[in-house]
Amino acid sequence: MEKYIELKENNRASHLKIELYYALGGYNYFTHKSEERGYYLSVSPVTRESRGGCTMESYTAFSGVKKCVKTVSRKSAKAEAEAEKLAADLEASLIDYVCAKNDLEAVRRFQTGKYGEV
Repeated sequence: MEKYIELKENNRASHLKIELYYALGGYNYFTHKSEERGYYLSVSPVTRESRGGCTMESYTAFSGVKKCVKTVSRKSAKAEAEAEKLAADLEASLIDYVCAKNDLEAVRRFQTGKYGEV
């Protein structure tokens, strides 16, 4: 799952990229920590630009955040469905954290606390 939320105009990013993905886990050479195998929810500010029918995306390292929403021993459709439900509950808090950390603001937010997609 991957989606984008438009940000209010600023000079750092145009969108927030929200992604749920499966990772094998192991040692992370950037953080120097061992990571669990499982499904991760990631929220990162990105700049999206369209030129000549091609969309380019750029980001600043360490400006986003990721959280393991479900640890698993192997990838499966059932585990992914469970991870999507867990990620939906966690999404708004990660978006708020990334916006506060990078001094960003989403264009719109629904009353339920969920953010609007682009």
